[in-house]
Amino acid sequence: MTGLDTGRIDPRIVRVITALALTVSILIMVALPAAYFIAARVSITATLQARAGSAANVMTEFVTRNPDHWVYENARITGRLVPFTEAVAPKHWRILDRTGAQVATLGTPATKPAITVSQPIYDSGVVAGAVEVSRSISDVLAWTVFLAVIGTALAGGSFLLLRTLPLRLLAESMERLERLQALERERVAQLAQASKLAQLGELATGMAHELNQPLTAITLAAQNAMKQLERGALDAPSLAARLDRILQMARRASTVIDHMRIFGRMDGEASAPITLAAAVRGARDLLAFKLERHRVRVVDTLPPDLPPVVGQAVPLEQVLVNLIANACDAYGEPPADADAPPRLIAIAAAATEGWVCLTVRDEAGGIPPDILPRIFAPFFTTKPVGQGTGLGLSISYGIINDMGGTLAAESANGSTTFVITLPAGPRDNRPAGPVSDLPAPPAGPAG
Repeated sequence: MTGLDTGRIDPRIVRVITALALTVSILIMVALPAAYFIAARVSITATLQARAGSAANVMTEFVTRNPDHWVYENARITGRLVPFTEAVAPKHWRILDRTGAQVATLGTPATKPAITVSQPIYDSGVVAGAVEVSRSISDVLAWTVFLAVIGTALAGGSFLLLRTLPLRLLAESMERLERLQALERERVAQLAQASKLAQLGELATGMAHELNQPLTAITLAAQNAMKQLERGALDAPSLAARLDRILQMARRASTVIDHMRIFGRMDGEASAPITLAAAVRGARDLLAFKLERHRVRVVDTLPPDLPPVVGQAVPLEQVLVNLIANACDAYGEPPADADAPPRLIAIAAAATEGWVCLTVRDEAGGIPPDILPRIFAPFFTTKPVGQGTGLGLSISYGIINDMGGTLAAESANGSTTFVITLPAGPRDNRPAGPVSDLPAPPAGPAG
């Protein structure tokens, strides 16, 4: 990344990081000079108190020896204070009597601002006066201002660093995540396409059967027309009837081929209203030969007033093909008794609160409870080796999830029911609103 792009980051996160960076920067700007000023003031005060205390002890001894006239001993008092004035920093000393009047002074008065410390002088346990020492802290203030300037510069740099670095790392992480998600979507699409082509391979025999019927009819109609033509008995109405038969069978074959071509193409269509009846009919047509061979009959009871759903038609048809084909495989080979009742796959649907629920139910024996929670896991299959990829239900689950719906399953008493829940589309073909505006989908069976 050449610049900081926060467009993909939630503005609330940007505000929080900015506020935290600003808070830390202000703390740095204030804490550096404030810590120095407080530490310097405490240190100077402690030093002054210690030296004033020592001077007060000397003065207490002096006053005890001269209780009546010590206040007049200015020169001697000054001489006793001289040893305490040898510190590097200049100080101003004053000796006060018990009334607060100045008795003696030493040093230049401290310029403001200054720190002043006072210690009592005792005479036989009674306060007789005080030692007062003052020190200017203008040098401390100068250093404090200097550190404030340094702190402001550090705070500015800290703010830029503490705000820019997390946002940059977050933006780069989100960009990498988006790339990974795009790769994941591409991988899922490729797996879905591979699964779809595998399904087409399994349906190839049935498709050949579907194409063979119209081709046989076309061949017979053409042969009959040729024979009549050779005998000279071909009249215009008979020729028109045979040509019409040929045209109908050609259209039927074209429909089968077009359906296979559409079903096998890569998915890329936008979400749009889909009629569930058309999706069920398309899946049933693709599986017509498989259903016939397994003696399975699909019974749908879709209500005529069922609203459309929002999604992609071909992927939805792929899901239905997978569910119906799995049900056929679960039933197994057809019974030997030709008069045995047909085995059924029941498809029903109902609309509720902006959602449409489609159920696909079979009576093929059910799914064991220990297997049911794993049926949507990738590469999980109960079919023999070579008869299943283990991707069908996993891809179907992803397809329905990408459409904003849910796919769940339940099994009990030898019956298995798959429930597809999708957002309902508008009945007048207006664009549907976002799925996020819908209430939560109705609770389905656990899958």
